Amino acid sequence: GPRWDPIFGQMRTAPTLVIRPDLEKLDLQTTGVVALSALRATDSGRVAGPKSANLGELRNAFGRAVPDGVVIPFGTFRRLLDRPIEPGGPPVWTWMKGEYARLAAMSGDPAAQRAATSAFLARLRDWIENVEFPPAFQSQLRTALRQQFGPDGTYGVFVRSDTNVEDLPGFTGAGLNLTVPNVVGEEQIETAIKRVMASPFTERAYAWRQSHMTQPEYVFPAVLVQLAFPAEKSGVMVTTDVQGKREGWLSIAVNEGVGGAVDGQAAESLLVDPESGRTILLSSATAPYRRVLSHTGGVVKRPVEGSKRVLRPDEIKVLIQVSKDAPERFPALRGDVGEAMPADIEFGFRGGKIAILQIRPFVESKGAKESTYLKSLDVGRGGDPEVVETVPLDRAY
Repeated sequence: GPRWDPIFGQMRTAPTLVIRPDLEKLDLQTTGVVALSALRATDSGRVAGPKSANLGELRNAFGRAVPDGVVIPFGTFRRLLDRPIEPGGPPVWTWMKGEYARLAAMSGDPAAQRAATSAFLARLRDWIENVEFPPAFQSQLRTALRQQFGPDGTYGVFVRSDTNVEDLPGFTGAGLNLTVPNVVGEEQIETAIKRVMASPFTERAYAWRQSHMTQPEYVFPAVLVQLAFPAEKSGVMVTTDVQGKREGWLSIAVNEGVGGAVDGQAAESLLVDPESGRTILLSSATAPYRRVLSHTGGVVKRPVEGSKRVLRPDEIKVLIQVSKDAPERFPALRGDVGEAMPADIEFGFRGGKIAILQIRPFVESKGAKESTYLKSLDVGRGGDPEVVETVPLDRAY
């Protein structure tokens, strides 16, 4: 509104974004379970989403440092939609298209449209979560799980959504859909797969995406089932100084346990020079609890061990090597002329050995960097942004 314009500047109308999945590339004939190691980046939007495709590329590049997995492709979900929405009713695919058309025709009555949309999504989610997998697919899935991971109940997996409308130009979809952590047991894994398949149809995910789609029925979830890594410590490394002051340095944030530095924890934050190995401690990890994978499934909290430093020098050396290897081994981290691009790398350590959990290009907000208001917060006395102002901590304010 106008009262905020002096602070944040007037809002500029962004170009209209239209989400257009590549329907010609889409392969809905592949309906069987696919090994993660069989996928490459070019499979993104074809049989699975970018998460599975890039992790398949990553496993090919880094081998066992990337936890293994299996993928339920788009075609599996599409085949389920050929079943009737109710006994004697139309196929879900036909019913969905009819419902989308009915909702679009209600644009003149927003309140009624919202209520109808909510009812439609609730019914669709309920159907997906309770549908029975075909016996042949269920048998294939359980065989694949045992071959990749071991006997039933001896391992945990993360079950993650991976749709065909993620990481498209102007739209990432990151964080919209469900991840179920550390699922133990084949029946529980099947239940989690259905929950994840249903998650793109929550009201939040639908609203985020729907205003940009002209063919909403062409949203197809794939599902990544990846072996859980019981990290003793984990975090995120960005292969650039995110504060922009030390070119070529690494920014690392890490906590004890799994899911470190990505869930609002007070993390150990470091800057590391990959050439000299010099390390600058920006902040210590002060989170009182760590997340631990339970052998019965799920994630539990335990008190931290409270070491003065979370990352050891030898582990920092491993991360430095990963930062150098990543653009050489992973094509997505190279620019148009082959230059190395900054990367955002999720990692874990156990017994000094690293697991690489995800790599993606690091993207900064140009709008935030150009914001006059945000820049003004860094200006010291006299209006000089280079002046450092010391704040005494031993007196009351």
